[in-house]
Amino acid sequence: MTTQVRTICVGTVTRNRPIMLQALLASYAKMTVPAHTQLHFVIVENNSAPTLAEIIERFRKSVPNCTVQYEIEPRLGIAFVRNRVLDIAISSGCDLLTFADDDETVEPDWLVELLAERDASNLDIVGGPVRPAPVSNVSSWNQMIWKALRKEMHDIEMHARAVRAKGQAGKLRLATNNWLGRLDFFRATGLRFDEKLGLNGGEDWQLYDEARKMDARTGWTPQAIVQETIPVERLRLAYHFKRTRNHCTIETKKKLASRRLYTLWRLPGSIAARLFKLIIQLASMPLTPGVSLVRVATYLGSVLGMLQAFTNFHSPHYQKTTGY
Repeated sequence: MTTQVRTICVGTVTRNRPIMLQALLASYAKMTVPAHTQLHFVIVENNSAPTLAEIIERFRKSVPNCTVQYEIEPRLGIAFVRNRVLDIAISSGCDLLTFADDDETVEPDWLVELLAERDASNLDIVGGPVRPAPVSNVSSWNQMIWKALRKEMHDIEMHARAVRAKGQAGKLRLATNNWLGRLDFFRATGLRFDEKLGLNGGEDWQLYDEARKMDARTGWTPQAIVQETIPVERLRLAYHFKRTRNHCTIETKKKLASRRLYTLWRLPGSIAARLFKLIIQLASMPLTPGVSLVRVATYLGSVLGMLQAFTNFHSPHYQKTTGY
């Protein structure tokens, strides 16, 4: 009996990060290709004109047994670019689609592990852990914030491992920074990233929430690891304050639109809980200065974000990219 060959679309969306993109593509070139699969790399640049032709051509030569497609999406916004990749993957007849971010690198067995987890439980969407890549040539202040972020990401991974060990991996919310999806699910449901978000982020969380409402089978594997490069711009408290503020604004606006009375009833308690956590972190600052400072910034950002949900504020989170 002949084994069916599946085509995996390895999707990449990118904007203004040519050096980081090259690192991701280099890790793709070193990646183990799962048995009985064909890889189709789709790279979509969010720009008005192509700027990556030479980089893509070098990558194409490094993966001679795979196909590489390079496209431009001129509409500025990450949901537009992700949908462009998704539509290409579907129209090309691919069976599966992956995403990793253009500021990440993947481990050599990343795709093998994602696919193994997907196949073991017949999942529609599966994710894995994101770990921070080491940093160098940064100030002691930036190093302190990096260590705090490393602890935060480690705690997230340990929580996910514990949830998975209980057989409840389907409850873990999945982002597209380490993601594999079964395209027949998207063909059948018509689910897409929400382009109404414009320059705001959160399109991947929203897609996951909608997928779960459509009875998507989801899971998580600790073995499919990616590393995120954290540029110095993200090693600042202001960045984490603004990022959390923007995220909470989007989330609260969404909840107000769907369940306004319930959200209004819950909101005072949510704000009070964050303020209480903020006080705890202020008291803990002498013992864990880095972790406490980052958490204070995020709690303050979340409170302001909830309040800004009642205004016309729209955060252009994607207007300016960080990295290189």
